[in-house]
Amino acid sequence: MSSEFLVASVFYFEADGITDKFVVSVGGLGAKNNATKGVRGSGKSGKVIRQNLPGQAEYNNVTITMNYDGDESLHNWYKACSADGQPRQWDANRKLVSVVGYTQDKSTEVIRYDMQNCFPESYTGPEFDVTKNDPATEKVEISIESYSIVQQKGNVK
Repeated sequence: MSSEFLVASVFYFEADGITDKFVVSVGGLGAKNNATKGVRGSGKSGKVIRQNLPGQAEYNNVTITMNYDGDESLHNWYKACSADGQPRQWDANRKLVSVVGYTQDKSTEVIRYDMQNCFPESYTGPEFDVTKNDPATEKVEISIESYSIVQQKGNVK
């Protein structure tokens, strides 16, 4: 078992042809099972029978912020899905999106979040502000249909 702890500073973004994006943050990854609620009936004595049942699963949108390096692939993906004045092509441009965590030396994949059938709902380009010292970033909010977490055995504590 590795003695290295997983840190949030060595994550990368991949999306069917969009690679080598350095992740700054990922927010919103999660799911909810919306339970049905209500009365299922009543007995002869008038006793109300209630039962909650699993309903439709719902997946949160995921917001991924990445360092901006001049590559326009994220913006082009958004435009391909949402260009004004043209038929929307979001269904044809769905992608498998992965956020992959590596060890500090970047040699070993430790964990992978695979999000299926994604398309970007919004894109935010870099802010240019001479008063800040932070690197420029870009942000994409993606709609997902499901996700899986693949953890490499024995690599994290």
